[in-house]
Amino acid sequence: MNAKTFSFLAVITLAVIIAAVVLTQPETTTTSEKPTFFPDLGTVLNDVTEINISTKGETVTLIRDENGQWRLKEKHNYPVAVKKVHDLLLGAAYLTVLEAKTSKPASYSKIGVVDVTEENAKSTLITFKKAAGETLASLIVGNDRLAKTDSTRREIYVRKPDEKQAWLTLGQLPIEKEATDWLAQEIVNLDSDNIRQVSITHPDGENFLVFKDTPKDEEFQLADLPENAKVKFPYMLRNLATTLTRLDLDDVMIASEMAFDDKATTRAVFTTFDGLEVTMITTEKDGKHYATLAAAFNPDTVYVEPPKKDDKTASSEGEDAQSEKADDKADEKAEQAEEKPKVDAKKQAEELNAKFQGWIYTLSRYKVDDLEIKRAELISVKEPSADKVEETEQLPALNMDGLDLPAAFGTPTTTAPMLPLTAP
Repeated sequence: MNAKTFSFLAVITLAVIIAAVVLTQPETTTTSEKPTFFPDLGTVLNDVTEINISTKGETVTLIRDENGQWRLKEKHNYPVAVKKVHDLLLGAAYLTVLEAKTSKPASYSKIGVVDVTEENAKSTLITFKKAAGETLASLIVGNDRLAKTDSTRREIYVRKPDEKQAWLTLGQLPIEKEATDWLAQEIVNLDSDNIRQVSITHPDGENFLVFKDTPKDEEFQLADLPENAKVKFPYMLRNLATTLTRLDLDDVMIASEMAFDDKATTRAVFTTFDGLEVTMITTEKDGKHYATLAAAFNPDTVYVEPPKKDDKTASSEGEDAQSEKADDKADEKAEQAEEKPKVDAKKQAEELNAKFQGWIYTLSRYKVDDLEIKRAELISVKEPSADKVEETEQLPALNMDGLDLPAAFGTPTTTAPMLPLTAP
């Protein structure tokens, strides 16, 4: 057998082996070809106006208002996190069927798909409804685990409430079972670099002011600082200024549910260089911290850039001043190149008030701790040393009488003697 014949037979043999392997493989379908658990839900997602999430201990009701805003019924229709709602809707619409599982009620508990009304049930019932109350889709969600073939998704056991058959599905169903976890967390988010000043008033009447002179200043200052004092830790002033930066809530209630005692509240007024003022009033009750907020526009606090010095004044200040002015111009050009859009502080105040009005926010303690700090804790005072003063005052005068001094010292005079000049 020559080499040419051998090569030909090797190719034929390889082809036969490949064909045999392909023919003996079980028939499979890709994930994209698998049927969805709710074949029609994806076409009617825009019709969903209510989502009910029920567990053994709690029910959460998400409602979409006439403006398209999703709200939480159990929290007086406070806005919810829109992304979480969208993720849940899309997750249900694109849930794909992997395989049928048990249809025996006695086996439901093994995969967590028992009715939520049963004792010790850990399942979740999700129902999607139209405006008229018609149910578009409903499913009981049981145990889940990381998908074997796709680490970005999960294998989830589900069952329709009116059917006995349980299924193993593939997808993502991000379900928040606690009502507070659905709330839109962010209350306000002010850029700390744009804060011009913060005025703090404590329940005992103590008041102090933290401020910056210009937007370019890196550090905040403490007003009315004594000459012999300095700010102990500058970062503490900045912490105060960042209180309203990404301020999130833990819970929320309507204002009529709780009254604030003026004698037990801390008042903080945050003012921006744009003229926006946000007043935050906080109090503690039964170990929890509460806050109300209000916004206003104060044109008197808008920062105005001081006028530039003219050339004559600049030239009289010498070369150093001219060099500094050139550097300032370079910085100004750089800032203009990346200038932020102008903020309409008046409009911003109106929008914030529409959001704040009528609500009391529950906050984590660490978010209001800085507001409770006392002025004395912010500064360190340097007192002159009493011992050194006394030592200086009590130094005895030198008595040189009777000392056998060299003649060169002579008698002390008020005029230094002139030394004779000698040629080298």
